[in-house]
Amino acid sequence: HGVKLPVDLMVCNIYDFLNADHSLLLDIMAESDLILDEGFPVLSDFKPGSSEADRFPVPRAKFASYTKAITFAQRASFLNDCALVFNARAIEDGEYSSGSTFFLPSTMKPRCALEALAQTIFKAHTVGLEGKFDPKNSGAEWWTLVLDNKQSTNNSNPSPKKAGDDDGDDSEDEEDDEVGMHFDADYALEDQASGVFLHPRVATITYLSDVGVPTLILDKRSPPPQDVEKSSLNGSITKGWLSHPSFGKHVSFDGRLLHGAPGEYFPSASIPTSKEEDDVSEPQTKKQKIEEKVDDKEDAALAGKRITFLVNIWVNHSTMDAVILDDDLVSKLTT
Repeated sequence: HGVKLPVDLMVCNIYDFLNADHSLLLDIMAESDLILDEGFPVLSDFKPGSSEADRFPVPRAKFASYTKAITFAQRASFLNDCALVFNARAIEDGEYSSGSTFFLPSTMKPRCALEALAQTIFKAHTVGLEGKFDPKNSGAEWWTLVLDNKQSTNNSNPSPKKAGDDDGDDSEDEEDDEVGMHFDADYALEDQASGVFLHPRVATITYLSDVGVPTLILDKRSPPPQDVEKSSLNGSITKGWLSHPSFGKHVSFDGRLLHGAPGEYFPSASIPTSKEEDDVSEPQTKKQKIEEKVDDKEDAALAGKRITFLVNIWVNHSTMDAVILDDDLVSKLTT
């Protein structure tokens, strides 16, 4: 106590510290302290002048879109599994976990096709960056949405119900394909540390149908912790992207951006459903093919649904309220 070091020795010690191998220290920090940089969980290499963007250049772009990125050998069965998992998420105190999203650690072996797709997407967006993040605290947060496409057939324009809203109505009406504008973040953490929004590096959407409300992504980031009044959300937004559903299409964007599927403002893509259109005379061969397709109960049950598979890419942090898919539910999946 009270010992003073010469200035030159202090500088030398700091210099040695900055240039030393801190792999052990980083391991300890990964297990305890959380470092935030621009809304992302990060690892620090303690080197002066180094930037997080240089160390870990993800997201690589604010927005990217890939058409026909995914094909399926068992399409109907996979979609049926999406519906089963989506319905299980809504169960309160039931047989399955009621967690709002699921999590697949990057080091975990997938047990089903849903987890395999989540892992494939995680690897695709982190390829070439192995060793630059902590795999034990990284992974894919994933979930499915299977929503009705209730495009109005008349001139009325009622406000659609947002996906996930619970108004206490026990009617048979299912959820419309409206998804309110929101930020993807670890909201369980934000509940404990008010104003701290921790985001996935990349948010992704894989469309598994050709119908429904388009996704709107806006070039607007969440408020920083010091913006208590959230005034940064005010003002004009000059850039955005609109993505329409198309089977097999995959889009990715900066996980800090505001997005949603606001059906109140954008029309919903749909397939012909009126009786008049169904009764139009068609060649027998074409009608036979349509009937054969509808005979598939899985396809028929999901016809007209807006189906999406969503994956958030988390590195150096496992979101607090996502859960690993329950073993009992995995055993009921068909792919």
